[in-house]
Order: sequence, then structure tokens, then C-alpha cells
Amino acid sequence: MTRSRDIRRKQATVLIKIAKAIAEAGAPAHRLEAYMQVLLDKFKLDGCFFALPTAVLASIGEGDIQRSYMIRTESSDINLSTMQRINEVFNALENDDIGIDDALIYIHDITIQPNAFPVWLTILSFGLVSGGFTTLFAGSWLDVSVSFALGMIAGIINLYGAKMKHLSQLLAPVTAMTVGFLAVAFSARIHGIDHFLVSLAGLIILVPGLGITLAIRELSTGHLVSGSSRMAGAVTILFLLSFGLALGFLLSHHVFGETEVVKGTPTPDWFNYIALIIAALSFTVLFKSRVKDTVWIFLSISLAFTGSKLIGLWVDQPFQSLVAVMLVSIMGNLYSRISNNPASTMHIPGIILLVPGSMGFNSLSSLYTNDTITGVQAAFEATLVAVAISVGLLVGNLVIPPKKEL
Repeated sequence: MTRSRDIRRKQATVLIKIAKAIAEAGAPAHRLEAYMQVLLDKFKLDGCFFALPTAVLASIGEGDIQRSYMIRTESSDINLSTMQRINEVFNALENDDIGIDDALIYIHDITIQPNAFPVWLTILSFGLVSGGFTTLFAGSWLDVSVSFALGMIAGIINLYGAKMKHLSQLLAPVTAMTVGFLAVAFSARIHGIDHFLVSLAGLIILVPGLGITLAIRELSTGHLVSGSSRMAGAVTILFLLSFGLALGFLLSHHVFGETEVVKGTPTPDWFNYIALIIAALSFTVLFKSRVKDTVWIFLSISLAFTGSKLIGLWVDQPFQSLVAVMLVSIMGNLYSRISNNPASTMHIPGIILLVPGSMGFNSLSSLYTNDTITGVQAAFEATLVAVAISVGLLVGNLVIPPKKEL
């Protein structure tokens, strides 16, 4: 009897540690809860999981005799490597290749494992993504160069500021203020820069477009508490970024005076494809993915980009994003079924290229400058695109269900 209780206790511990690890790796509520249910069934345990952005509630036991757990989780960036490695432990447990004790050791090692990429490479990736997105916003060569520099500055502030207790709570407005101020400073000294565009590109990694999309996805799948909380968090970050940017522009105008926005000649079309390759490599670093998964990340981003371009010849937004995300969803689910790996490896990079973060950011920026009509219209369009992306993911799951929910 004692041995049976010890086994049940260890099984519950494994479940809790896996739930905490994948929650902190960025798994949304609907995926986490469905994923954990598979292990509950495997261990022949009764119970359920209730996921929130900053906590996971669990009830685990046998029959009516269950124990409740509350696991506090830290909000963090997407970590595809953790998802992949936890999934390997999950598969090994499901196939009885390892025991409970080994699983606990593996999970502990995964959660304490440091980032495989050095800090300088992460900072460089911030800059490369910012420069790459500038080409998608029809920026000039000069805009790309300035965006690259501003993206690296944003990366430095976020990586080092996160380690300071009080500054970590102000990262969004401080970063946006710094980027906005420097964008106007560059524009005042180097003519031919669109400082609105380079500011947006420099902050693109921090704009919570993915958070808004995941929130709508959770709401659409009935996870109302988690979806509402995630939406509130994402909108708050948007407000903080917009406020910081407005403050940065205000300070810079006092120092440098009014600066004219200059639209330069956009980069040639062929550079978009080079930027796509660079973005895939950079997202591998920023999402802390495994190097061997770079090819799948590149395939996902390429499919989202080319699919959106081709569909855009016939339809406009939000249906353009709907079809592109549906293609990404189907391809990610196929990858999951063939490789037995999480579909998130392909879903998240493809979605990040299409999320409406920049629209929401522009909406709030317009509202701050008293351009109410433009701001409301941009907010409505951003919401429609987020809904379209959520529907596209659901339709993709309907066409080809994923093998694993993660």
C-alpha cells in the first residue's frame, strides 16, 4: 500500500513538473490541458488541469480521492527547445522507455538548462529581425540599417534590464521611449529616414501580436479565464509600448525640433527572400529552438510569407491571413504526425510573421496623436486578423489533426 502511494506521489510530481515546464515555455491553455490529459490517462489517474498565463491549477488522484495543486508559473518568452525536450520525455514515458525516477531527473535537467545561445547572438538576432521586418514594411536601405541598430538596442535593454528588479517592471515603456527618441535623433542627423517605420521595426519583437492571437484562440476554444487574462496582458503591453514611444517622440522633438518623415525607395523584392532566411535563423535563436529545427522554422516562415503573398493576389485581409495560417497549421500538423514532435515548432514561427501586432501598435499610436478614426479602424482590422488566424489554426486542425496537442 505504501509503495502504491509512493508511485502515485511520484506520478503526480512528474505531471506537475511537466505542466510547469511547458507553461513557462509558452504553451497556451488549450494545448497544455489536452497534453496533460494524455499523461493522466497513461498513469490511470483521475483529475484535470486548469491553465492560466501565470499559474496552473491541478487536481490529481483516484476516483473521488484527489489532491489539489497550485503551480505558480513565470511569464516568459517562447522556448521551443524546452517544448521539444519535454515532449521527448513525454514520449518515453508514454512508451514505457523510462521510469518515473528517470523522468524526474530528465525534467529537472531540462528546466535548469541555460540558453544554448550566447547573449551577443540573441542581441544580434533582435537587430536582424528588426531589419528584416523593415523590408516587409517597404522600408529603404537606410531604414533597414537604422532598424537593425534600434533592434539591437532594444535587445540589450531587455536582456540586461530583466535582471534588475525594478527596471524589469518598466521594460516595455523604457525600451519604446529609448527607441523612439533614437529614431528621431537618427532622422534629424541622417535625412531620408522614416522614423515611425524604424521605431515600429525596432520594437517588433516586443509587440504582443502573438499574445493577442493566442488569447483569441483560447477564448474561441472555451478557455475564457486564460484567454481574458492573456488578452488583458497583451493589451497592457501595447499601451505601455505606445506610451513609451509617444514619450520618446515628445522628448526628441524638444531636443531636435520637428523632424520630417521621409519615405525612401523600398528595398528590391529579391532582398525580401534574403531577409526571410535571416529571419528564420534569428527566430531559431529568439525562440531558443534547437539548431536542427532551423529548417522547419524556415519552411514555416516561407510558407506563411509566400502563401500570404499569393493569396493576396485574390483576396485582402483578413482572409489573406486566414488561408496562409491554415496552410501553416496543416503543414505543422503533418510535421507533428510524421516526426512525433510538437506542431508548435512550425506553428509559432509561421504565425509570428502574420500576427496583427503592428496593426494594434499603429492603432494606439494614432489614438495618442488624436487621429481617432484611423486608430479605431486599425484596431478593428487588427482584431479581424487575429480572429482570422485563430480560425485558420482551427480549420487546419480539422483538416489534419495534430498527433500531439503541444
